[in-house]
Amino acid sequence: MASTSVRGGAPVRPFGVAGRRPLVVRRRQVTPYRASAEAEQLLADGKAKYDGGDRMGGLRLFEQALQRTPTQEQRVAALFNAAAVHASFGDLELAQIPLKEAIFGGLDFPSAMQQADPRYVKLKASAQVLIQMRKFNEAVLRAKAAGPASPPASTSRSAGRAASGSGGSSARSGGLGGLRGLGLNDDMSEVLSTDAEGIDASIAGIAKRVVVLLLGLSGLGTVLFYLGLKYAFPDSIY
Repeated sequence: MASTSVRGGAPVRPFGVAGRRPLVVRRRQVTPYRASAEAEQLLADGKAKYDGGDRMGGLRLFEQALQRTPTQEQRVAALFNAAAVHASFGDLELAQIPLKEAIFGGLDFPSAMQQADPRYVKLKASAQVLIQMRKFNEAVLRAKAAGPASPPASTSRSAGRAASGSGGSSARSGGLGGLRGLGLNDDMSEVLSTDAEGIDASIAGIAKRVVVLLLGLSGLGTVLFYLGLKYAFPDSIY
């Protein structure tokens, strides 16, 4: 390295070479902070809309937050909040799509239900939907513990299609397809179980119930017919 002489003959190295590198401020070093700040604001605005009754408006903001390179915590919050919106409408299948991705991202579902993080919205849904979501959380946790698996990366796009009203059926089928990929076939039979498990859903069972119903209605009609005749014609031999 060449040196520069000054008065007195003492060699001096050029500025910025001795000891430390020159300080360079890179643009990409500040971008993540800006992105996370935007996502944080979108989460806050979305929660305000949700709490104010504009759930679809909140859902759109949660989806926008997912597109702003959020931190992992912000991403999990946005996914849970999107699931809460779908659950509030009773659409369990669509709610499971972002919820599954949030669980794989580290969501603690019981804590989220208690709003341990102020970014989480209050999940407002029927008791039946809440029970099914808790079962779904347990099923995904079992699948996650059983082996490496990753949720689909198209959560926000599927939720967006559902929010706009187009592609809802494809979003539902995509969500169930993702569950099959996770090996949750057996678990989902438990998640989606109802109190009517003892009913025979086969064609023969349905036909049998229809025949019994028709016979019962026919018998009732006959009895009512003769009662009508008796009251209309008291002197009749019938």
